[in-house]
Amino acid sequence: MIKQIFKQIWTERRHNSWLLLELAAVTFFLFVMTDFLWVKLKNYTEPKGFDIENTYLLKLKTVAPIAAHYIDPEREGAPSPVEELYAIVERIRLYPDVENLSLSIYAPPYSTGGYWRSLQVDSTQTQGIRCRQVTPSYFDVFRIRTIDGHPLTMEETGYQQVILTKDIAELLYGNVSQAIGSTLTYTENNEDSSRVAAVTGLLKTHELAPYEGACYTPLTTQGLEGFTRHNSITRIDICLRIRPGAARHFEDNFIPDMGDRLKENNLYVSSVVSSAQLRDNIVGKILREDVLPMTWVMLFVLVTVFLGVFGAFWLRTRQRRSDIGIRMAMGAGKSAIRRATILEGLCLMALSLPPAFLVYLNMLAADVLDTYRLPFTFGRTVIALLATLLITSAIIVGGIWQPATRAASVPPVDALRDE
Repeated sequence: MIKQIFKQIWTERRHNSWLLLELAAVTFFLFVMTDFLWVKLKNYTEPKGFDIENTYLLKLKTVAPIAAHYIDPEREGAPSPVEELYAIVERIRLYPDVENLSLSIYAPPYSTGGYWRSLQVDSTQTQGIRCRQVTPSYFDVFRIRTIDGHPLTMEETGYQQVILTKDIAELLYGNVSQAIGSTLTYTENNEDSSRVAAVTGLLKTHELAPYEGACYTPLTTQGLEGFTRHNSITRIDICLRIRPGAARHFEDNFIPDMGDRLKENNLYVSSVVSSAQLRDNIVGKILREDVLPMTWVMLFVLVTVFLGVFGAFWLRTRQRRSDIGIRMAMGAGKSAIRRATILEGLCLMALSLPPAFLVYLNMLAADVLDTYRLPFTFGRTVIALLATLLITSAIIVGGIWQPATRAASVPPVDALRDE
């Protein structure tokens, strides 16, 4: 039967050429769309490596020099910005709902900033790594654990210890066990070396991002003072984990309850932002502005193609009434007529699939499609191929079913009489 169907397709090649062109364009579109949605879905469902439940970020601001209550920071005996920060932090720690608190620079989840340093493992191997400065309690605030699931520890004194993510440890040392206890040297200062204290699991900046390796270094008083000499103190992140059950009233009550205790000279806490809100600002925005519109476009195209296939095969079955009548008079049943019509549509789809798939592969190889969040792998192409096959097959079968059923329901005598 398949051979006969392909012979019939070739015989009607002039009429089939436009339908094949339409199916090839739609199939290519489906390859691109299913690939796009699979990349987003895979990234979204992967473990993040951190927990933001009951966590908040405090935003810092400084009083403007033109304000009436501005205090001259150059006056004799004035505390440094870091001392002002520490004074506020100690008061926040005493708030009953606060379970843990950490300071960090470009480190909280959903933070897109950061800085890079060149780390040297030996005399021949140097690698640029994203670095994040954090106080030791940072890992407890966001429930970040070692690769074995144990709590992380980091000494607070000096830059003597670092914590690497699993992918960076494997990149630099080949495996995690060899990395722990090894020494890293910063190429900017060959005398500034650190020991790898622990290795975390894989970490993301947010759900729709790929895993991004990082090197965590202790944020000390010396480091804070060095940072504030060239940057504003307001760029320091204060991260909180509050006690379970306190989230219902924390955002509304924290600043009014603390009052003036959140201000020290010119530095003050201006707002409280939940990590869930930060997540929505990044992940929610991508879902609303990228994923959802593309999904609606895909659904619109699928409905349009379904109607096109329905109309094309409705016309075909009308034109073949005499052929169908003869086949039914020779003993062909309704199911055979329906099956032959559906198989013809599937064969047309099979002919349109290879060119569309080759163009899709070329776009992946040329990095036209997103290979940053998900590499060009055999598994990725197989998933896109299977998804496209499933969708196009459903469209073909769904669009042809009614015309084929209607054609098979016509009495053969009536079909022949019409001719």
